[in-house]
Amino acid sequence: MSYDQDLELIRKDFPVVKKKIYMNNGSFAPIPISTIKAMTDFLLRYSEEGPDSTSVQEYITSLMKEVRDRVSHLINCDPEEVIFTQSTTEGINQISTGIAWKESDLIIVRGGPHEHYANYFPWLKVSEKFGVEVKEIKIDDDGFFDTDEIERIARNKNAKLITLSHALYNNGAIMPVEEIGKIARDNSVLYCIDAAQTVGSIRVDVKRIGCDFMAFPSFKWICGPTGIGILYCSKKSSEVLTPQYVGGESAILTDHRNLASVEFPQRFQTGFRNYVGLAGLESSLRYILRIGIDSIRKMNMKIADELRGSLEKMEDVSIYGPQDERLRTSILPFGAKSSDAKTIVSKLEDYGIIVAERDIEGAGKKKVVRASPHFYNAQSEVESFVKSLNMILK
Repeated sequence: MSYDQDLELIRKDFPVVKKKIYMNNGSFAPIPISTIKAMTDFLLRYSEEGPDSTSVQEYITSLMKEVRDRVSHLINCDPEEVIFTQSTTEGINQISTGIAWKESDLIIVRGGPHEHYANYFPWLKVSEKFGVEVKEIKIDDDGFFDTDEIERIARNKNAKLITLSHALYNNGAIMPVEEIGKIARDNSVLYCIDAAQTVGSIRVDVKRIGCDFMAFPSFKWICGPTGIGILYCSKKSSEVLTPQYVGGESAILTDHRNLASVEFPQRFQTGFRNYVGLAGLESSLRYILRIGIDSIRKMNMKIADELRGSLEKMEDVSIYGPQDERLRTSILPFGAKSSDAKTIVSKLEDYGIIVAERDIEGAGKKKVVRASPHFYNAQSEVESFVKSLNMILK
């Protein structure tokens, strides 16, 4: 089938396109009808057969296995290295609270407040609690950094962990994560990736990246439900983490008052009950894997580049982020001289166009409009977007 035929079929799966032009997938993506149905089917089965019946419990166990298998195909890890969380934030907090920190330890953070706060605040909390030093790496206007500086700091005997986003939430710049992975390995430093803006939109391979940990949610580029996310933790690196919580699913009593953790990854999942979210995530993973990540990347960039090309022709508009398509996702931030970002976002919504206002410089210094199209967006929506923006700015 042609691109237009494929897109027409895909758009039928997303009810939002009937009423809105939705280009805010970097915040929350809509979920396809098949995922809505999968969650409804789960709840019906759960209720009809009995929540704690043997058949439903066996189904939940098989569902967990299925999700782990699909995630392993998506990011090239072993299924048992997949931990279920609520969100990227929870996943990163599991890492930051699970490591045994010493006051002499050093954490290397790309950009400091220019990172998404989910990958900044937890490390500040560690510094506050244990006296650990947080070294913030200087960045250029696009968010990139000098890898030599990270390598120099990583050689410090106290360097414990390097953390950065795979792609930036505000301008879509794709960071050199494989290069940093080599630096981390060469210096025996732990390596953590916030992949909230990449998994589901570009190819992600944890083995090539060489990270110890990676966190991402279901509800962005995977087009899954809220309230469920994934923490990838390599088998080797799981040994340095202590579970944040403990309960009957994660530990056993060896004798009176002595606890022993169960096998990895279950020991990190005590209290997990979002089974309906699991059903939705499994369906959405199946959906995007069927289309293929490389195809999704091409479709995303086709729309992003068309929108970018139109915005570049508008004298009042400034575009942020890397020029080179290979160095960015479909996230497209822009601003206008004649209007502030908040006003543009609000007025675009009046036209039925959903985008977001985001900080482009860190710590709230400068706001821009962030468009983040996904594979279900169409060229006709770009035309409507540009026409509406022109009307707003005039």
